[in-house]
Amino acid sequence: MLPSLYIPPYKLFGFIPIQPFGVLVALALVLGYSLGRRRARLTGLDPQLCADGQVWIVVSGFAMAHWVSLFFYFPDRFLKNPFTFFEFWSGLSSFGGLIGAAIGAIVYFRRKGVSVIKYVDAIIFGFVPAWILGRMGCTLVFDHPGRPTDFFLGMMYHGDKIVRHNLGMYEMLYAVLLTIILYSVKNVRPFDGFHPALMLLLYSPARFLFDYLREQPVHGGDRRYFGLTPGQYFAVGMVLLAVVLIVRGVRRRRAGTEGPALPPSPVKAKAHHGAKPRKAKR
Repeated sequence: MLPSLYIPPYKLFGFIPIQPFGVLVALALVLGYSLGRRRARLTGLDPQLCADGQVWIVVSGFAMAHWVSLFFYFPDRFLKNPFTFFEFWSGLSSFGGLIGAAIGAIVYFRRKGVSVIKYVDAIIFGFVPAWILGRMGCTLVFDHPGRPTDFFLGMMYHGDKIVRHNLGMYEMLYAVLLTIILYSVKNVRPFDGFHPALMLLLYSPARFLFDYLREQPVHGGDRRYFGLTPGQYFAVGMVLLAVVLIVRGVRRRRAGTEGPALPPSPVKAKAHHGAKPRKAKR
């Protein structure tokens, strides 16, 4: 069993609560913004346009994350108090956030007349590392308690003092692996949308399996629909989306309607530009 990592809110000036989750999410936004903009610059895209698009993505992502959580996981809250529709801090769904982010990207980049998938391909290089910090926040506040367990990674849940799976920590560890994989293939792009499709294919099945560790509804766990959690249905949908991205990307590549391949890195380009011409051998 791992020691409990739960950190209660800190009261700034004695009355302003500072949540560890909120601090880490804020850091995640800064990290994701910076890395996404950097990737856009390295791949020949407009870094400012990418940065502005990320603002739309964050806003729509948080809104949809709350609404999916509310209507699919806690519909009774809305029925009791319809104003919870606007309480964006009172429950978030990760898949809802992904759906909202996709909607924000499509709306913004299409309005600008640029390729949505190319900019999403750049943004994913900031999103996945930022996911580590976001799930680190979930780990510390233990807001995704799973079933009781004797697994060595089990953690004492502060709510009922029972050792449970900390699903936020599992996703944090898996996000580290996804980040390593993503950056190891950063120069591999067989088609536009390859990196988002790869991350969806790797993340969704793992999330589907993680949800089997969630507590059953009879014990206060997540709502089930025909035996599966909403997250598991969304995971299946994300796999299908990845397949669509792959099929469309391969077809467009074969048809020759994609943009050019990745440009050389600035370091290599600079070294090449500054190299002295060799003298011809006699």
